[in-house]
Amino acid sequence: MTPPTQPETVVLIGGTCVTTMDWQGWMSRYTARGYSVIATGVPLATSEDCLGPRDWEQVASVVIYYERLLLTVPQPPVLIGHCFGGVIVQMLLDRGYGAAGVAVNPPRIPTKRVRVFGGALPSRRADPLAIDYRSSLRAPLLLVGSGADRSVPPESVEATARRYWKSDAVTSYLEYPDGCHHTLNAPGWESVADDVLDWTELYADPGRLTSADLWNR
Repeated sequence: MTPPTQPETVVLIGGTCVTTMDWQGWMSRYTARGYSVIATGVPLATSEDCLGPRDWEQVASVVIYYERLLLTVPQPPVLIGHCFGGVIVQMLLDRGYGAAGVAVNPPRIPTKRVRVFGGALPSRRADPLAIDYRSSLRAPLLLVGSGADRSVPPESVEATARRYWKSDAVTSYLEYPDGCHHTLNAPGWESVADDVLDWTELYADPGRLTSADLWNR
C-alpha cells in the first residue's frame, strides 16, 4: 500500500483588512518550495476583499465559502489564516477539512450562551461559531501569537490553545516575542512563513478524508 504523500496545496486565508496582495510574499515563498498556493478574497459586497473589525456575523458565511472552495481541492491542503482567517481555519478543521491548520494572531471566538440539556455542546444551528475543542478527530493545529501584538495579545492566543489541550489531536502554540499583529509583511515575516510551513510538514495528516469524501458522506 502506498503511504500518503505530503499535502500539495496551501490555502491562505486573510482576516481583518487583509487582502490577497498581503499574501504575495508568502505565495512566492511557498510556490518556490513546490506547493500550489490558493489565496482568494472573501466574498463580500464591499470593494475590499477582507473582513471588517469584529465582523463576527460574516465569519460563518465566509466559512461556507471556503468549504465550497475546498471541495475543488482533491487532496486535503494545509490551511493558514491570519486574524479572522485564523478563526476560519479553526472552524474548517472542526468541520473536517484540511491536512493541518495554522492560525496566526487569531482573536478568541465568542461563545453564545445557549441553554442545553445533559451537558451537551451547543449545536452549530444554535451557534454557527461553535467549535468542539475536545475533538480528537480534527487535523493538527498550530496557533501563533506575537508578543507586541496590541490587537490580539499573545495571552489571548495561548488561552485559545489551552482550550484544545484536552483533545488528543495535535495542538501546538508558538510565540514570537518581538512580533506584531501585522505578521504577514512585518520585518522577519520570512522566518514566520518558513516556521509555520515546516511545522505543517512535520505534523500534517495527508491520509485524512478529502473534501470530496466529506461531501459524499
